[in-house]
Amino acid sequence: MPALELVVLSLRYSSWSMRPWLALRHAGLEFTTRVVALADLAAMQQTGAVIHAAVAPGGLGQRRALGSVTGLFPVLWIDGQPVHEALAICEWAAEHAPRAMLWPTASIARAQARSLASEMATGFPHLRRTMSCHLFARVPGFHPEEGARVEIARIFELWSGCLERSGGPFLFGAFGVVDCMYFPVITRFATYGVTLPPALARYADAVYELPAVRDLVALARTSPAVEAYDAYVRSLGGDPVAAL
Repeated sequence: MPALELVVLSLRYSSWSMRPWLALRHAGLEFTTRVVALADLAAMQQTGAVIHAAVAPGGLGQRRALGSVTGLFPVLWIDGQPVHEALAICEWAAEHAPRAMLWPTASIARAQARSLASEMATGFPHLRRTMSCHLFARVPGFHPEEGARVEIARIFELWSGCLERSGGPFLFGAFGVVDCMYFPVITRFATYGVTLPPALARYADAVYELPAVRDLVALARTSPAVEAYDAYVRSLGGDPVAAL
């Protein structure tokens, strides 16, 4: 097995870092985690709940020195070779740990799972903009804007359809890449108090009980806080460490 190092941002907040971390951990692949901080490299620019860790002019070299390729994270280093996109890292994990069954074995189900993973990777802009990922925060009395409500309804629809077809406990029966991709959405619903229908609440509970997820949450507790994210939660009347 090659030497694997996953370079991530703080697992308290970085949804993109959470996804491949879960895939690698659940697959049973041995890897080291290196958490990097960007606060000293570029100003954190906030638009709504989205905080952009922009690469400052001349800063790409600094980011690359930390293990990035494009200036963004996560990056999986495989025997010194980088893979720098979350879904691509999940694909690599699925290929190299086939017994973990990170994708469904049936071809149609596998294609459907990939389509839903891609929908998560490229869609739901209102959810991302107004309901930032914050694993340990709780924001009581939060009311999603209309665009986010439409996207939440779509997520409920696709989760419900998957669980009805597969029988659960995860979206396609066994835990896989598609569940990794939607895990940060589950955490957002907890953070902002989105009430789940009973079947979806059972799904969320099953995800939280998974050993890999428990390990992720434990590691996130030791990850560095980022004031820009915590300040946004406080501006909404929330507590950034309520669930810590």
